[in-house]
This record gives sequence, structure tokens and C-alpha cells, in this order.
Amino acid sequence: MRPHAWRTPGIVAALVALGAATLAILRGPGPREGRRPGGQDAVGPATRVVSLIPAATEILFAIGAGDRLVGRTHWGVHPAAARAVPDVGDGIRPALEAIMAREPDLVVVVAGSDNRGVARRLESLGVRTLPLTHNTLGDLERNILALGDAVGCGGSARSLVRRIHDGLADVEREREPPPVRVYYDVWPDPPMTIGAGSYLDSLLTLAGARNVFGDLPAPSPQVSLEAIVRRDPELVLYWTEGGGAAPDERPGWDNIPAIAAGRVARIDGELVTRLGPRVADAARELARAVHRGSAPADEPSPGSIRPPEEAVCVP
Repeated sequence: MRPHAWRTPGIVAALVALGAATLAILRGPGPREGRRPGGQDAVGPATRVVSLIPAATEILFAIGAGDRLVGRTHWGVHPAAARAVPDVGDGIRPALEAIMAREPDLVVVVAGSDNRGVARRLESLGVRTLPLTHNTLGDLERNILALGDAVGCGGSARSLVRRIHDGLADVEREREPPPVRVYYDVWPDPPMTIGAGSYLDSLLTLAGARNVFGDLPAPSPQVSLEAIVRRDPELVLYWTEGGGAAPDERPGWDNIPAIAAGRVARIDGELVTRLGPRVADAARELARAVHRGSAPADEPSPGSIRPPEEAVCVP
């Protein structure tokens, strides 16, 4: 497995630094009133949207509003149809000129200090912004509903939340006892894994695993090879888009009993590290790896081979 040029520990940590949540958060929602930031009434459904959050791009397609997208961030390439949407660059401290060139009436931005100035500038130019925090399963629910309200597809948004809830509940019902103690490999050197602050910790629990570093509060804590050996996981999971060699190819990692015994499973990192409409597929992918090991190299994961639904916008 070769490292990708854009992968660094910081970027990988950002992908998995997603706070812990539980299935209880994803409960049946009710309708919400569309509002602008600051409490102003929304002027109506947006028809020209620039999405600077990859998951928001995927959500908009999933609720039947893909045709409203006129710009996306560089990493917003799912589903495949999103690649036809013009790329306006990065989502953090984005280029205002590239955004305005798309003549949007709504820009979806990552909430936080890095984008606060751009959001204020867009509002001053008469462009609505929708700042979203997208870290947990609870955030996923809220953001699906907020995006549905913003583009007039509230019914589709509520339906998507219900499908996600049902999908996660199915994974939970089908998990096989007892839980398997798992080390989740995020980055090889220095070793990084997931803690209780990552939504992936919750997905592992749903999948029938117990994260051996689940007692650490950080979403992507740095650990040591010695600490992994002491915690003695029964299985080591690594993702196909990670950096460097596979765990069983790294010097010294055969000191981990699970690796010495060949208990290493590969997962589809492109699927599992994206918190969006396919999150139930991500949980199924983890369950497959935990209980059945890696799929053959020429066999895609269940989530990646499932054809996307023909989503229709329902108000």
C-alpha cells in the first residue's frame, strides 16, 4: 500500500477527528423552519449552492438537490456526479473570488474561526451562508435537516435521516457477540489511532468491536507500539487509503500478537472515513472486517458497490 502524496498525519487526523455519538442521537426528526444565521427569515429555497464541505455535497445529491450545486470544494467528489460540479478550491479559508464567480445564493461553509471572515464577507455581498459543524452522528442528522430546509427538500432530508437510522440499527442488530478487541490504524509513524472523540469509535461498537484505545478522549490520539502491544488487540484494522506500509509489513509490528498471528484486516478507508449518507455502509464495512477479515483484493466493499439511489427532492 503506497502513501498518497497529499496524506499527512494532520490531514488524516482531520478526517477521523469526529466526535463520539450514539444511535440514540439519530432519532426520528420533525420538521424545522428554514432560518438564516442571525435569526433572519430565509428568502426561499436556494437554487445555486456552493458547498465547501465534502459531506454536504454528498448529502445534497442524496436528497435530490444535486442539480442546485454550482461549486464544490476540492475533496467533494462523491457521488460520481459531483465531479462534474466546478471545483472552487479548499474549504478552509476558501478563495472568495472563486466562490463569487459561481454566482451562488447559498454557500455551505465549515463553522469556525478559519471561515468566519469569509462568511461575514459573503453575507455583506448579499449571499446567504450556512455554517455547519460536521463532526458527530448528531451533527450529521442536524446538517441533513438544515440542508434540506435550505434547498426546499425537507421531506427528502427527513427520509434520509430515517434510512440512516434504520441502516445503523440493522448493523447493531446483526452484530456478532462477543465484541472483538480492535486496534484501528490511522497513521503508522508515529502510530495514531481513534479514541472516544471519534465517531468511528461509535461505529466500531455498532459493528461488534471494542476499541482498545476507546478510553482516550481525543478523536485521533498518538500512541506507541509498546502501548499497542500492552493492550493486546485481537484484530488490527487498517484502511486502504492510509499512509505507508500495511501493519504486518512494518518493522517491529510483529511484536503485536494479533499481527504475528495474521489477524489483520483491510477496510475501505475512502468509505469509512466519510461521515455522510453512506455511514451505515461504513458500519457494515467495519462489521465485515471485524467478523470476516479482509475482502479479496479484487472485491470492492459492500458500501462501494451499492448503486446510488435516484434521489428526488421532496419538500
